[in-house]
Amino acid sequence: MFHGLSRKRGVRRCVKVQAVPPAADAAADSAVPGGAGRPLLTVERVAIGYHQPQGYVPAVGEADFAVRQGEKVILLGPSGCGKSTLLKAVAGFLRPDSGRIVFDGRDDLEPGPDRAVVFQELDQLLPWRTVVGNVAYALRATGTPRAAARRQAEEQLALMGLDHALDRYPHQLSGGMKQRVAIARAFALAPRMLLMDEPFGALDAQTRGRLQHELAALARRTRASLLFVTHSIDEAILLGDRVIVLGGRPSGVRDDVDVSGLEQPDAEGFAEARRHLRGLLASEEEGSEHGVFD
Repeated sequence: MFHGLSRKRGVRRCVKVQAVPPAADAAADSAVPGGAGRPLLTVERVAIGYHQPQGYVPAVGEADFAVRQGEKVILLGPSGCGKSTLLKAVAGFLRPDSGRIVFDGRDDLEPGPDRAVVFQELDQLLPWRTVVGNVAYALRATGTPRAAARRQAEEQLALMGLDHALDRYPHQLSGGMKQRVAIARAFALAPRMLLMDEPFGALDAQTRGRLQHELAALARRTRASLLFVTHSIDEAILLGDRVIVLGGRPSGVRDDVDVSGLEQPDAEGFAEARRHLRGLLASEEEGSEHGVFD
């Protein structure tokens, strides 16, 4: 059942998630899929912009949401709404101009293996290293001994169906295989949260669908949290427990929609969720000037 629409249409609206005060933690846990204890990630009134010749240009403003351990949260919005900017800030590549981002109790975030990142680009791998070498190298960088890194890399690549391609180089791989290696490398680090910026956007529809299912299975197996950027409504519903819709200029959270249990397109409520999200995106595109940031 889809629970994301407003009461006017007879269906409960998923309440927008804010930073939860300590006294409210226990009550909030029961309302969030897989939630336990404090949120793993809280984004509190975050604003981010860029300095350009014409002056300061806001990209994200007043964004508020939280993600709990094991939860899959999708950032959905039109091009230019600041989705990727917000993801980079969570990864530690950017700092907010105001507000704060708290991950696992820390707000002095730097890039680290507890938040593994997979980007859209298909050339994220080191071209001079083999498939297994790329994954093992990431593990070695975190202090894993050489033999253990090789073993763990092989195990993770096998889960992605790449055990036949361990000794190939990136130039010998298809786009889908390159993204499989990037995902295997990310999961091999055993991150608390996986950050993904439209990782399947450059792939054909068949490969994209296959990787979506493989990612969902891996996320369930590892209980890693997922923060995933997309502009595809169907992808958002298939992969997410919640869909956070971004919009406006500067961007902010326009809705926080519960789509848990809708992992298949024929699931009850899938079509209704799609209509609701499509309506939200249409209103954003009609009501705001086209932006310049992803």
